[in-house]
Amino acid sequence: MGAYVKKTNRRRYEDRSFSVRPVHRDAPDLHKLCEVLIRLTMQETGQSRIARRAAEPPDTYRAAAVAAPGADGHRPASGETVE
Repeated sequence: MGAYVKKTNRRRYEDRSFSVRPVHRDAPDLHKLCEVLIRLTMQETGQSRIARRAAEPPDTYRAAAVAAPGADGHRPASGETVE
């Protein structure tokens, strides 16, 4: 048998030459970048505030034992006795 011969037109790695070309671009618009960063921060702050508020009990919540001074919900006035 003969020697193996590649049947492609590709070059060997040793025969390749690489070059790098710079791409010149305009400087970034710092005003727009800062505005986007501020908006993202405000959005995340709002979402975390919503999550915290949903996790805590509402301000008007009272436990059943504390909210019922009498069986009928009537609060005795000062000096009045509870029977």
